[in-house]
Amino acid sequence: MNRRQATLFLTGVPVIDSIRERFNPAQAKLIATHVTLIREDEVDDWKTLGDRARKFSLPEIALQFGDPRLENGLLYLPCVGGTAEFDGLRAALLDLPAAREHSPHITLIHPRNGTCPDGSFEAISASLESFEHVFGEIAFIEQRNGGVWQTLETFPLLKSR
Repeated sequence: MNRRQATLFLTGVPVIDSIRERFNPAQAKLIATHVTLIREDEVDDWKTLGDRARKFSLPEIALQFGDPRLENGLLYLPCVGGTAEFDGLRAALLDLPAAREHSPHITLIHPRNGTCPDGSFEAISASLESFEHVFGEIAFIEQRNGGVWQTLETFPLLKSR
């Protein structure tokens, strides 16, 4: 089974990568730190979506991330700022007046293949501060048969700063 998605990869924030590698190494090996932009069930035609991404001059996007949250075994950093721009980027790419709601976040521990042991949430929370990250490109990625996600194509976003 193949899965595809459009993703914003987080780079240059080693503390996040360290947490993922320490507390959820299986997930860290499958996919780099990222924010999912568009899920596979939202797209019928990836070629058309790619054509749209190449055609538009879309601006880079700045997202602010807040304190970690733990819900049903999922430990994540919620996006607390920039969500309107995120929603606008999704709507432009999907060619919709408004795309379905999708709360941007960075997954630190995924319950599919990791757990947050007792005391870890507090330790992780203490090691993180809220931060802003500017994403400069969109990546179309694919996972085949549960393997490592591979980048198929990237689309640069225009510098706005």
